[in-house]
Amino acid sequence: MTVQSIKRKNELYLEKMELTDKFVTLHEKLQNELSLASLCISKAKTTHGISLFSVNSFDSHDLEPSVRIDVDNGKFTIVKELEEEETKKEKEETDEGGDKKKKDSGESEDVEDSEAKKSPFAGQFRPFGVLESTAAKDARKIYKSAIQTIVDLVSTQQSIISKTHELTDN
Repeated sequence: MTVQSIKRKNELYLEKMELTDKFVTLHEKLQNELSLASLCISKAKTTHGISLFSVNSFDSHDLEPSVRIDVDNGKFTIVKELEEEETKKEKEETDEGGDKKKKDSGESEDVEDSEAKKSPFAGQFRPFGVLESTAAKDARKIYKSAIQTIVDLVSTQQSIISKTHELTDN
């Protein structure tokens, strides 16, 4: 082995150790987030009462994915929903071009327009109903941030695996 190959292996081991440290930190963060979300759900159950959670009172809506994840060369990223991007673009266009449409108070809305506008709760699992308590809303927010932590965790894990392959190939 040459001095350069030994230096390169040392650099790879150091990078792998740093990634492993990051992985452990993210794992602890995820555990804390999930524990906090579980506590919030327990608070929401206590607030609403146990009777809401019987066998007869479950949400029978079809579940739809709330998050989409894209994988690019071992790097995981959360994909923004198209509806969110469209609403942002519409807001930007109305800010730039003034009012797009002005409706008279006597004008009725078209049926197509009302169908195009979806309920903000469409496809979302709402075990506490539409009027959620603060604890349930907090749990939902925590779970959304936990998803980002999971994505970071998996990306770090893939980086560790690639460093391990580099070390074994050398």
